[in-house]
Amino acid sequence: MYYDEEYKEEDAGFESCFPIKRAVDIEGISVRELTGGRCLSCLHHGPYETLSESYGLIFDNSKSIGMKINYPIREIYIKGPGMIFRGNPKKYITEIQFPFED
Repeated sequence: MYYDEEYKEEDAGFESCFPIKRAVDIEGISVRELTGGRCLSCLHHGPYETLSESYGLIFDNSKSIGMKINYPIREIYIKGPGMIFRGNPKKYITEIQFPFED
């Protein structure tokens, strides 16, 4: 999840999320439920280095229809590098979700 409203090379506000079956108290780990809701989403096909192209399309689209984005933005990695082999970055699939106000 990305909390910044602009691109940052350093000191970006983000956090990783993982699905779990139940909350467990572990020191240093925060467990909470993400709120659901409507979002504008895009499936990006290709390497992570070209994600900015898809972000640009979504930002432009949301501005053109007057949509107010609710941060954080979410990225869901559907297909990416494996545990051992990198795979083919041209075949990576990432869903980008922009939650918005109704």
